[in-house]
Amino acid sequence: MESSDPESQVTIERRISKDKLAKYKGSALVAIAHLAFPHPCRQVDRKIIEQLKRDFEGEGCKIEEPNNRIPAIIDDPTLQEVLEKLATSAETFRAASKGDPPRLQLDHNVKLECLHGQHRVLAAKEFLLPPRRWWVVDLYSTDLENETKQAFREGFSYSAPYASGEIFRQIRLCHYNKDDLGEQQWRAKLSLYQEKYLNIILKRKILLSALDSVLHIRGLWRTFYIGSLNEFITIGCDEEIKRYINTIRSVWMRFLGGDMVIMMNTDPYTVGCIQSRAPALSNSDFQYVEERMKPGKGELFPEVSDPVRRAQIKARLLSIKEIIPSLWTLISDIRYLKQPAKVLKTLLPPVPRKGKNRKKNTLRERFYFHFTQAESSDGTIEIQKAASSYTTIPLNSLDSFELSYQQLWLCSYRVSKNLNAYGSLQLATLAHRLGFQSPEIERELRQDPAYDIVQKAALDALKVLRPNEAFVFDADQARPVITSLKNYLSKVLEAPMKSGPPFITVAGSGEPLNRRCGYGSTDTQDLNHLFLGKIHAPLQEHQKGGDEISSFYVKQSRHIAFFGVLNLAGDYNPDPSTNKPAMAASPAETMHLPSVIVEPTSPMSVSEEHDPNPNSGFQIVNQISSSGRQVVRFIQNGAIQEVLNEREPVTNQAREYANLGKSLSLIEGGSFFWQACFDVLIRTGHSTVIVSDAARPMPPVTGKRHRSQNLIDRP
Repeated sequence: MESSDPESQVTIERRISKDKLAKYKGSALVAIAHLAFPHPCRQVDRKIIEQLKRDFEGEGCKIEEPNNRIPAIIDDPTLQEVLEKLATSAETFRAASKGDPPRLQLDHNVKLECLHGQHRVLAAKEFLLPPRRWWVVDLYSTDLENETKQAFREGFSYSAPYASGEIFRQIRLCHYNKDDLGEQQWRAKLSLYQEKYLNIILKRKILLSALDSVLHIRGLWRTFYIGSLNEFITIGCDEEIKRYINTIRSVWMRFLGGDMVIMMNTDPYTVGCIQSRAPALSNSDFQYVEERMKPGKGELFPEVSDPVRRAQIKARLLSIKEIIPSLWTLISDIRYLKQPAKVLKTLLPPVPRKGKNRKKNTLRERFYFHFTQAESSDGTIEIQKAASSYTTIPLNSLDSFELSYQQLWLCSYRVSKNLNAYGSLQLATLAHRLGFQSPEIERELRQDPAYDIVQKAALDALKVLRPNEAFVFDADQARPVITSLKNYLSKVLEAPMKSGPPFITVAGSGEPLNRRCGYGSTDTQDLNHLFLGKIHAPLQEHQKGGDEISSFYVKQSRHIAFFGVLNLAGDYNPDPSTNKPAMAASPAETMHLPSVIVEPTSPMSVSEEHDPNPNSGFQIVNQISSSGRQVVRFIQNGAIQEVLNEREPVTNQAREYANLGKSLSLIEGGSFFWQACFDVLIRTGHSTVIVSDAARPMPPVTGKRHRSQNLIDRP
């Protein structure tokens, strides 16, 4: 990448200025009908157009001011025809037109490629009367350098600044296009605060690859704010955020039919209209989408004009049962997770703050390190049905850690809404029962909430009854009261639960859009339903009470978006897209070509007029062997050993390396025992294992770690 120091920047600016001067052909008044924008940096935004129209009304269009002129490309034949009509030479036209632009009469089929000013032209087209729909254009030859074109595209004047999410997207696209200058110029638009979090996220490979996987859905990025990356980083839930973004990609690909061209042209207005809706379950959402997708309306997906394609999108969109996610709903839902995550962290040793090179493990990785065992000898595992009620289910091919970890999160949802000593004890008790072990869990298990409650009640009462006097709480005298409180609570908890299956739809208005992501006034509702069996039960097992989605369905959808679907009668599906053909995680977009770049092996349909570019660089979600089957790669000192991505061959290969005294780890770090190799790859979504010499001999392990082992939390 080119240096960003002042001297280098001055050199670049001089080169661009020199190219502009050399390729400038003159200026002219051109009818708006002849101006085209085949490669806009961003999509049409109605808010910007309306604001520009208000500006025009108050100030006039000021089309002749140098800062408001639009740069455009003109080819030699068109220029020569223009000069003949003006009866002038190229030199005279160039010299005279800058101060007094002539009016050009172009053939009706001629379009000039404009490099900037799309919103200006659209606003003028609506504001000006037909005879006055002209704009001053600076004309440049077709051999204008790419970096000069990019500099023009990034101009502002009569426009609005780019949202930070759009800037992030352009930075990543420049990265994949190996456009170092473009990446540098887009970075310059960020504030110091935004650049700080950008640099952090660029080092978080799980989050970065997930965000890259939705670069092609252009309309998502207007409401994604780089400042919100702070929420991504501090919560420590990289894997869960990645899964949510995978859900975004999966849902949008489904109702757009995997058509890359349509996804690339999806506009922010459409995204804002359909996010958080569930048309197949909500009657109001169904009617909203149906009305705005009617032939001739074109409110949603205005870039799709073909009636057949619009009908197909409409049919698929109306069949969506999930709450449609977006990057905006993701940021809101991460905030919902913050308090439960904070409560969960109390079960783990504190992370050391010192150490510059200290690796920051995610919350999932830390809990996995403190996980011993959960399944019994007969191949079953406990599932919590209520606060003090459990059942067992066959483990089959389910992941015991995943079952246990999700149960902890659900418990944390419940207790964090009314956190007290009993909530903390309940969470610690569940963690201990499911097979998690830490000094913090053991310490919490020794607490007596009844004692704390009675002590606080007594002292609060005495402060009022005998103010300004000091009292010492006598536990012996209070013991009967403490015992009585415990007996009362035990009797209440022994009574059977009165709640039946939750409702996924209700009568009336149901949950409005503003309560379908993030915090909401109904967050304390449905807590008695936030258990694994109900969250992952098929929809047909829940009750329907009307035509609008319920508050429980919002909570269920949010949890599944972050954690994936668990089939308690079968296999674990951590990613709703895993049963579909894998799509490239990092689609690149060429800034200077009209074609849309798609992974050559992608199963997505692309319009025939857009040719896939086989030279584009991608990150591959799943590694494929020459036979077309998914494989796992073991890399040792540059040598690669491939095996099928199945439990038995992966485990056998891992055992061979372990017998040779080798250590196994992921690319990002974090070693693991050979027995856990396949499960670790499934949980993290990786397909590469790094093989290295073990720092110390690995002890022989015949099963999972036992509680007696010394557990030290790795920061």
